[in-house]
Amino acid sequence: MLDDIQIRRLILLSAARDAGAFEQLYRLTAPVLLGVAFKITGRRELAEEVLHDAFIKIWHAAARFDPVATRPVAWMATIVRNRAIDTVSRADVARVVSVGEDEDSLDRFFDWSAAADDEADGARMRHWLRGCLDELKGGERQALVLAYLHGLSHGELSDQLAKPLGTVKSWVRRGMQSLKQCVDSCMGVS
Repeated sequence: MLDDIQIRRLILLSAARDAGAFEQLYRLTAPVLLGVAFKITGRRELAEEVLHDAFIKIWHAAARFDPVATRPVAWMATIVRNRAIDTVSRADVARVVSVGEDEDSLDRFFDWSAAADDEADGARMRHWLRGCLDELKGGERQALVLAYLHGLSHGELSDQLAKPLGTVKSWVRRGMQSLKQCVDSCMGVS
């Protein structure tokens, strides 16, 4: 359990630009705050990025910390929470790892035979599709992959992504339009 008095003292020393105190503050609180970040982001690497950014903010905001009015860990956790929410809401963060990991996963959902006479053309089309998926905005890409690879309905996508149903439907529609335009462009179709 974290000692509020010790944490409060370390924040106040950090406000006076005591780097040693700030390092100790980090060592004591980082595991708990990383847990807060991970709970919101759902990904270790993002949680670590959030934690780093939050500690920079804590360093700069330490002078504004009110030791009487605020519990120190709660104050720090709020900074981490807000940074994590900002990070998750950025569209570029929304990635689904499974797209590139399973080489045959996309093949189950696309009939390459009509447009590809041989294996080389099929491989080229799969490459185009993966490249076009990478160009989509994060939310659109995630919605399409979850819908088509994992079979989620619009309602299930809304629940999974914690976004309004209308937003999810727009992501799917715009994502499909962008994907079609990109693939058509790669194939030389006007």
